[in-house]
Amino acid sequence: MRKNLDASVFFIMFFICAIWGSQQVAIKMVEQYVSPMLQLSLRSGLSALIVFILFNRRDGITLHLKTPGVAFSGLCTGLLFALEFFMVALGIPKTSTGHITLFLYTAPLFTAVGLHFLVRDERMTRLQWSGIIVAFAGIAVAVQFSFADRSATAGDLFALAAGLSWGISSIIIRTSQLSTLPPACTLFYQLTITSLMLALAACFTHETRFILNAAVLLSLAYQTIIVSVISYLCWFTLLRYYHVSSLGTLILLTPVMGIAAGAVSLGETLQSSFLTGSVLILSGLMLTRLGRENHRLRESPTSYTGK
Repeated sequence: MRKNLDASVFFIMFFICAIWGSQQVAIKMVEQYVSPMLQLSLRSGLSALIVFILFNRRDGITLHLKTPGVAFSGLCTGLLFALEFFMVALGIPKTSTGHITLFLYTAPLFTAVGLHFLVRDERMTRLQWSGIIVAFAGIAVAVQFSFADRSATAGDLFALAAGLSWGISSIIIRTSQLSTLPPACTLFYQLTITSLMLALAACFTHETRFILNAAVLLSLAYQTIIVSVISYLCWFTLLRYYHVSSLGTLILLTPVMGIAAGAVSLGETLQSSFLTGSVLILSGLMLTRLGRENHRLRESPTSYTGK
C-alpha cells in the first residue's frame, strides 16, 4: 500500500528538485574547459557504469534484453534520451540555464497529449486540457522576448525540442515492455546509448574540447554521482513507497529551482515576459496533474485513504 507524503519526503524532494534544477548550471560553469556535449557524454557513460555495477546482479539488466520487445524499446528510448541531451548541449551556449530547465520540463505536456490518444486509461479531462492550453500559451509568452536575438531563440527552441524528446521517450516506456522492468534497467539502456551517441556527435561537430582542472573534476563528479546516480536512486525509491501523482506535483519545483540557480550562480537576468510565461507553464502543468488526480479519485473512492 502506498503511503501518504510526510515531512521527510518534502525535505528529500526539495533537495532532489534543487539538484535537478542546478545541473544545467554545473554544465555551463565549466563549458569553457569541456564542451557541454562531451560533458553529457562522459557523465552518462560513468553513470551507466555505476548503475551496471550496483544493479546488474539484482535487476538482471543484461538478461532482460532477451525479453521480446525490450531490446528494440530500449534502443528507441535510448536514442530519444540521447537526442534530448544533444538538444540540451546545443542550447546551453545560446540561452540561459533557466530557460533550458523550464522548457526541458515541458516534457509532461507532450507525454500527456500523446498518451491521451494511445492509452485509454490516460484520456485527459477538460481540466487537464485547460492546463495543456495554459502551458502552451506560457511557452509562447516565455519565448517571445528572445525573438530579437536569434541565438537565444534557437537555444530556447533546442530546449523545447529536448522536452519533446523526453516526452516521447516517456510514452514509449509507458506503452512498451519497459514499463514492467526495474527502473535501473531502463536507466542503464538510456545512459549507455546516450554516452555513445553524444561521443560520436561531439567528434562530428568538433566539440571535443577538454581541459582537465579541479573545477571540471568537481563538476563531472557532481553531475555523475549526485545528479545521475544518487538523485535518481532516491527518486526511484520514493516511487516504490509513495503516491506517484503527489510526487509528480512536487517535481514542478525543479524549473523554479533551475531559474533561481541560474540567477544566483551565473547572474542571469530574468525578463518579465519569461517570468510571466514561467508562471503560465507551471500553472498549466499543475492543472494537468490535478485533473489526472481528480479523475482517479472519482473512479476510485478509496483513493482518499490511500487504500
